[in-house]
Parts: sequence; C-alpha cells; structure tokens
Amino acid sequence: MPGTARGTVRGKVCGTLSLGLVFGLVLTGCASAHDDGRKEPPAQVPNIRDINTFTLPLDAYQQSPADRQAVRLATTTLVTRCLHGLGVKADILDPRPTPFQQNARRYGITDEARAKTYGYSAPEISKRSPRPDLPKPVQEVAFGRTKQVHGKKVPEGGCTADAERRLDSGAPARPARMIAGQLGVVTLERASKDSRVKAAFGKWSACMRTAGHPYSTPTQIMRDKRFVDGREHRVTKLEIDTALADVRCKKSANLINVWAGVETAYQRLAVAQNKAALSVEQRLLATRRANAAKVNEER
Repeated sequence: MPGTARGTVRGKVCGTLSLGLVFGLVLTGCASAHDDGRKEPPAQVPNIRDINTFTLPLDAYQQSPADRQAVRLATTTLVTRCLHGLGVKADILDPRPTPFQQNARRYGITDEARAKTYGYSAPEISKRSPRPDLPKPVQEVAFGRTKQVHGKKVPEGGCTADAERRLDSGAPARPARMIAGQLGVVTLERASKDSRVKAAFGKWSACMRTAGHPYSTPTQIMRDKRFVDGREHRVTKLEIDTALADVRCKKSANLINVWAGVETAYQRLAVAQNKAALSVEQRLLATRRANAAKVNEER
C-alpha cells in the first residue's frame, strides 16, 4: 500500500475515535454492509503525500501512461512501415503523451496550485490543436477497407490490424473481454458507496457549504455544466473559488486518503476473485510492452 498507513477503517464509522501512538488517528467502529448485503472489507488509510505516485492493486494489470505512450509510438511506427511498404505515402504524427499519471485525477482534483490557475480544466488536453485526419485513400489501406493497393495485397484488417498482431506476437490469446479496466470502474463505484467514504463525503460537503458551495459529493461538481472542460471553455472566478474550496475541503475531511484506502481494499478483493483472468491480461500487456520497446529501439 503506497504511503504510510494512518490506521484501519472497519465497517461503518460509528464508533470511537482514538489517538494512535505512531500512526495518528485510528478509526474503530461497528460492522456494516452495503444495501445488497455485501460486507465492507477492512481498509488501511494511507497517508498519500503525492497522488501522482499513488498506485492501486489493479494498476499492475493495466497499462501505465508511459506504457500506453510506448505502445502507441510503436503502433505508429508499424503502421507507417506497412503503408510505405505498400507504396502509400503518409505522414502519421507521433502520439501525444498523457499529461497525467495513472490515478492523478481518480478522486477529482487535489492540487491547490493547479486549482488556483485552471479550476477543473486540463488545458494540456482540451486546448491541444486538433490533428488533421489522414487522407481517405490512406485510411482505406490503414483500416483494411480495400484489399489491394498498387497491385499489392493489403494485410487483413489493414495496416492497423497488422500492427496489433505484431505487438501481440508471442502473447497469450487476447481475451474476448479485457476486465481489468471494467473492474476498476466497479471498485470506484463500490468505494464511493461505502459507509466510510460516505462519512468522509459528509465532512467534505459540510466544509463546502461553509465555503458557500453546496455540493453533496465531489462527483456532483464534475457534473456541473459550468465547469465542464472543453476547447471553448473559459475558467471563471466562480470555478476557481469552487475548485480551491474543493481541494481544501478534501484535505480537511481527509477524503482522498479514506477514499483511496477503501478502494484499495475493494481492488484487492477484485484481484483475488479474478486472478486467473487478470494474469492472462498481465502477460499480454507485458508482451506488448516488450514488443513495443523493440520497435521503438529501431526508430
């Protein structure tokens, strides 16, 4: 578990609050369960100093931003080689790197300095200049919409499918359904409904109301149309004020630590219950990572 554990949260937070000799506050309480009868797993509350370095159990079964970038770069190289080999001239731009780490925004914004400047927006993504589409004749070869070009046979599915097959070379058969990402969605939802996280939401919400921003949960803010990011979005004073209050209230409610600790517990259960399928996905991603590295070394 990343960070230093501050204590253990068990069941519903309805008991006593005591001081730990080393780890600070320790929450103890009565047992609780979800509305559907599932018990809430014990969870360690971490002390996350930098959300950018925080990892969750399911991260080991998914591509990191760096891995994703490497695979995209290799894919671009392989597709370009394929097109050129068929006599098709194409200038495919290298992929743009992901500006955030894996879990940087999983629980909403947490950086006060960014909130003061950008509010809820991410101009690194939303304000990027659009990239030109590939010419239609190139798309037909890249995506296998034609069988031949310049008298040469186009690989089945086109150059993009051919690149995928090359990156998968030596890997276990690709599952019909990749589940790691889906499990991550489920665990985030379950953690959000957990009594311990809901109690932290309550503290956060009370803090936000005091600051003049009546929201029940951080997710509610993300649905506020006034703060939805986009190419034409302009950050207002209201957005800045709300974002700053959001970050500060998360700190005062210890929300990120509780939320992350509880989700970690749910993810550990998800990994244990789906170990075989996840191991296949992990081997597949490892092979693709290795194959991508070889391609990128030859660029």
